[in-house]
Amino acid sequence: MTATRISRVATLAVAALLWALAASALWRTKVPADLHLPRLDPQTVFGADRVRAGVRYERFLDYEWLVKTLASVLALVVMARRGQRLAHSLRLGPVNAGLITGVVVMTVLWGVSLPFEISSAWWERRHGISTEGWGTIVFSPWQGLLSSTFYTAVVLAIVLLLAKRFAQSWWIGAAAILLALGFLLQFALPYANRIGTHPLRSPQLVVAAERLKAREHAGDPPVRVQQVHNQTTAANALAIGIGPSSTVFIWDTMLDGRFTPREVRFVIGHELAHLARLHLWKGIAWGALIGIPLLAAVAFVTGRRGGLRRPGNVPLALLTLTVLQLASTPFTNAVSRRYEAEADWVGLQGTQDPEAAKGLFKGFVRTDLQDPNPPGWVHLFLDDHPSPLTRVEQAEAFEKRAR
Repeated sequence: MTATRISRVATLAVAALLWALAASALWRTKVPADLHLPRLDPQTVFGADRVRAGVRYERFLDYEWLVKTLASVLALVVMARRGQRLAHSLRLGPVNAGLITGVVVMTVLWGVSLPFEISSAWWERRHGISTEGWGTIVFSPWQGLLSSTFYTAVVLAIVLLLAKRFAQSWWIGAAAILLALGFLLQFALPYANRIGTHPLRSPQLVVAAERLKAREHAGDPPVRVQQVHNQTTAANALAIGIGPSSTVFIWDTMLDGRFTPREVRFVIGHELAHLARLHLWKGIAWGALIGIPLLAAVAFVTGRRGGLRRPGNVPLALLTLTVLQLASTPFTNAVSRRYEAEADWVGLQGTQDPEAAKGLFKGFVRTDLQDPNPPGWVHLFLDDHPSPLTRVEQAEAFEKRAR
C-alpha cells in the first residue's frame, strides 16, 4: 500500500470515528434507557372502529407514496441515461447547461408526482381531512413547481460553480454553504410563519404555557395560533426556529373543542420540550453528519463519469442523491422518533398528566385518522413520530414510574 493510500485510509478512519462520536452524543435523550413499555392492544386502546378507519385511510396514502417513489426513481434513471444528450443539445456553457438540465429534470419529476398529489387531495377531501376547494388543489402544485425550480437553480448554481473550480472536492464547499443556508432558513422561517397568527387567547392556556416554559427550562418563546381550519381539519402543533426566532405554533384546529384544555396543555409542553432539548440545533447537526457523506458520495459517483464539470451528469447526481436519501430515510426517521419520544417524556415531566397525553394520542387517531399501529415498512420509511400506540404505551410507563 502506497503512502497516499495509507494517508487516505487513515483520514477516512479518523472521519468515521469522529462521525460515530458525534452521532452517539446526538443520539442520547432523557428517556430512561431501562424504560419498558407495556404491550397494549390497539383495538382495546382506540376502539376497533377507529383502528379500521385509520388503517383504511392511511394505507391508501402509504401505497400511493410507494408507487410515486418508484415512478420518480424510474424517471430519474431515464433522465440520467439521457442526460448527456440533453445537455449537449442545449449548446450552452457547462454551468448554464447544467442549470437548465437540472430544472428540466425537476420539472419531469413534478409532472410524475402531479397525479399522486391530486389523488392524495381527493382522498383527504373524501375523508374530511382536507377542506380546500378543488381550485386551490389544482393550482397549488404550480406554486410547488415554481418554488422547487427556484430551490434547484440556487443549489445547482452553487454546486456547479464549485465543481468548475474544484473538480473532485466541490462537495466540501457545497456542504458548508448549504449548511449555512439551512441555518439561515431555520432562523428566518418562524418570523415569516408568524404572519397572520395570534397569541393564545385562553387565560388558562397562557398561564399553563408560562409555567411549562419555567419547568422545562425552555426560555421564553412565543406561543402563536395558526389559522388552518380553511385548509384542513387535522390537528397539529410545531416548534421551529433557533435562538430568538424560536416559536411554538398551535393550529387553531386544536382549539375548536375536540381536545380538552389539559390535552392542549400537554401539546404545548411537548413543543416546548423540542426547544428546551435543542432538537432544532441537533437537527442541523444531523443534517451535517448525514448530508456531507451524501454529497461526497454524489461527487464519487459522478466523478467516475467526468464529474459535474460535465453538465450531462446532473441527472446522475440527482438520481444518486435521491437513492441515497431514500436508503437513509429509515435512520433519519429513527432519529426523529427518538426526539419526539423525548419531547413526550419531557412534556409528561412538565405536565405530570399522563391521562391528558393518552387522551391526546387517542384524539389524533380520531381526528386525523391515524393508523395506531402501522406495519413495519411504513414505520421505517414514513413515520417520523412514534406510532400513537407506542406513545400511549410510553405514557402508561411514565404513569407506573410516577406511582
